[in-house]
Amino acid sequence: MAMRRGRTLSAATAAHLEKMVTSELCPGDRVPPERVLAENLEVSRTTIREALHELEQRRLVSRAPGRGTVVLPRPVAATAMLETLTDDDAEQANVAELRMLIEPQVASLAAERATESDLLLLEEILASTHAGLNPAESLRQDVAFHVQLARASGNPLLVSLCELSSTWVHEVRARSHATREGRRSSFNWHRTIYQAVERGDPDPARQAMADHLADVARLVTRKTR
Repeated sequence: MAMRRGRTLSAATAAHLEKMVTSELCPGDRVPPERVLAENLEVSRTTIREALHELEQRRLVSRAPGRGTVVLPRPVAATAMLETLTDDDAEQANVAELRMLIEPQVASLAAERATESDLLLLEEILASTHAGLNPAESLRQDVAFHVQLARASGNPLLVSLCELSSTWVHEVRARSHATREGRRSSFNWHRTIYQAVERGDPDPARQAMADHLADVARLVTRKTR
């Protein structure tokens, strides 16, 4: 488990476990026991407990004596919203408006609340992002950045909204990542947002996200004309 830029062992452990829970396990799956995690990651069980406690606070997992640690499902209301949204222009405009209202505030909250493990995960996503990626992989990293930023806000409802809006605007995002210019722009804005979050500057983070979304709209509009 690699350490980067002075991040603490506790933060690196929490980041690793969060990535495992959100990317490799499914709702209802059991997380490996503390003893196994400690052996695999070569850290103390105390460090594992601290990391699992952070995931529990984020409502990613549930822990109970005798039952172990279980991955929690997506909220039922969020799933229902996902299934009922249509794909017409009016709905897409509504989602774009929702993103402009919500995501700048998400970035602001992330600047105020991001933990060391949040910053580490955001760094990893940025390190995997560059203009040379193919459109599909660039889009995947784009979604991962926005969802992780929402997790850094500390509000699980905002995470659900971000995940849902990412699904709703998939086609729009795909168009913005279809060109090298769009992919480069996305990376540059993400880097600017991350820098503000890392500094703990809410207002610059909020403005950078608003500018990022406006730039995506500009690129997509120009491409479809």
